[in-house]
Parts: sequence; structure tokens; C-alpha cells
Amino acid sequence: MDLYNRSGWHPKADIYRRAGGWLVKLELAGLSEQDLRVAVQGDALVIEGRRRDLCIPEAQESLSMEISYDWFRRAIRFPGGVAPEIARVQYRDGMLMVYLRSGD
Repeated sequence: MDLYNRSGWHPKADIYRRAGGWLVKLELAGLSEQDLRVAVQGDALVIEGRRRDLCIPEAQESLSMEISYDWFRRAIRFPGGVAPEIARVQYRDGMLMVYLRSGD
């Protein structure tokens, strides 16, 4: 289902088929809503944004770095396409939920 993904990190997604459409849920802990963009492009849902590391001064030495930061872009293509408008978007507790209508 993924169309393309080009970035330093790749957020995990769950995709559910629903009556009349889809629910896409992405794990985006640490992102602010201002650093997030959601759009429909053709038959794909495109989600892009940036997770910033706001806690660590640049001159500080790290012992471990397991969390990915920087830009990401995730596009998910749907069989039968999707409607050009997004039905609803919710961002809560680090989870982004995008509700789409089927295009067929």
C-alpha cells in the first residue's frame, strides 16, 4: 500500500477498512500539530512532518540515541482510491487518526 517513503524515519501505521472508507492511524509521539501536514494526493493519503529534539543542547554528549528525529514523509495508496477530501483528522496522545471516504 505504501506509495513512497523518503525520510530519516518511518512512522508506523495501522490501516483499517471501514464501512464506506478507511481509518489510518499513525504513531507520531513527540510531534506538535504545527509540524504536521495531512493531504490527499490522487489515490494516496500523504502525511508529512518533522519531529524535533527540543530537550538536548547541541554541545551535550549522548549516551544513547534510539529515537528518530527530523523530517518524514509517508504516502499510502488505497485500492479503489479515496475521496479527494479528508473526512476527519484527530491527533491525540501521540496518535494521528485520519478518516477517509472510499473513492469507489
